[in-house]
Amino acid sequence: MKHVIRNLSILACSLSLLSACSSDSPFRSLFGKDASVDYSKNDLPSLGSTNFEPIEVSKVGNTGTLVGQKVLAYRSELTELEDSIKQNNADLQKVRSSVIDNAIDYHNTTAAMEAKLQVGTTPGNPIMYQMLQKTQNNVVVMDENANALNKIYNQAVSDMSVVKNLQDSIRATYGVSGAIDEDHAQLRTLENETSQTAIVINSLISEVGSDYSRQIEYTNTARNYLSSLDRAIKVGSYGVSNTPLATAPSYNLSGAQINVPNRKPHSVRNNVNGKPLFVAKFNKNNVNYKDSLQRTIRAAQSKNGGFRYDVVAVSPVNAGANIRNLAQDQAAAIFEEITKAGVSPDKINLLSKTSEQATSAEVQVFVK
Repeated sequence: MKHVIRNLSILACSLSLLSACSSDSPFRSLFGKDASVDYSKNDLPSLGSTNFEPIEVSKVGNTGTLVGQKVLAYRSELTELEDSIKQNNADLQKVRSSVIDNAIDYHNTTAAMEAKLQVGTTPGNPIMYQMLQKTQNNVVVMDENANALNKIYNQAVSDMSVVKNLQDSIRATYGVSGAIDEDHAQLRTLENETSQTAIVINSLISEVGSDYSRQIEYTNTARNYLSSLDRAIKVGSYGVSNTPLATAPSYNLSGAQINVPNRKPHSVRNNVNGKPLFVAKFNKNNVNYKDSLQRTIRAAQSKNGGFRYDVVAVSPVNAGANIRNLAQDQAAAIFEEITKAGVSPDKINLLSKTSEQATSAEVQVFVK
C-alpha cells in the first residue's frame, strides 16, 4: 500500500506572506510606515494535513476466460477510482493553500483595523471602510473555499459507493465457473487493492468533512466579526473617547467586584453608564492592547493625576462561564497594567457586568 501520510508545509510557506506589504497599502497610509500588525497562528483555520496518494493498480494479463475478462474490467474500474482520488487530493491541497493564504490576508487587515480602532480614529474613516471591503472580499473567498471542500467531499462519497460495489462484484466472481488458478490469483490481488483504496477514500471523506465543518464555522465567525468592525468604524473606535479628557461625561457606575486578592465580590448590577476611556475586545487570541492602554492612561494622568478608574469586565448576556471568566481574568490583567502606568491601586476599582451589545469578552476602562 502506497497511501503515504505526510505533513504539509502549506502553513509555513504561506506565513512568508506576512512580510509583504506594498508601498501604497492602506496600512501604511493609515498607520505610518513603521506600522506593524500581529496575530496568533492559532487564529488561522485548523485544517487536516494528509496528502492522499492513490495506490498503483497491478497489471494483469488476459487469461482468455470469462473470469479473466471480468478481471480486466475490474482493473479498469479500479484505475478510474485511483485517478479520482488523485484529482480529489490535488483539489484538496489547492483549497487548503487558498484557505491559509486568504486567512493570513484577512487577519493582516483586521489586525491593523483593530489596532487603529483601539486608539481611535475619525468616525467613518474612508480608509477603514476600504479595509473593511477588503476583509469582506476575504469572506467571499472563504465561502468559495467551503463550497470547493463540499464538492470534494461529495465526489469522495460517490467514489466510496463505487468502490463498495466493486468489492461486492469481485467477491461474487469467485463463484463463477470456468476460471483457472491465474484468474483467482488476479482476483485476490484486485480484492486487496480495492480494500486499500476503500481505506484511502474513507480517510479522505473523514478529513475533508472536518475541514468543511471548520471552514463553515470560521467563515461565520468572520462574517459576524465584520459586523462588529463596521459598527466600530462608524463611530471611529471600539468605544474609546476621542474627546479631550477634561470634558469627558460624568456617569454612575456600580457592579460586582472581581474576586482578586484583597477584594471581596459585591452584588452584580448592570447600570454602567457613560462612555469608556478605553476598550479592549478579546474576540481572538493574543490581543495586543498594552501599548495603547499605557498611552491612554499616561495621557489621562498628565491631565489629572487624581483620576480614579473603573475597570469593568464585560461579557454578553447569555455568555458561558468560560467567556465570563476570560473577561474577568483580562480585567485583572488590565488592572495590573494601569498600576504600571503609575496609578495607585487604591484608585482602581474592578467590576463586572453583562451587556446586550457585547459580542465577546471585553474590558472597559472608565475615568472619573
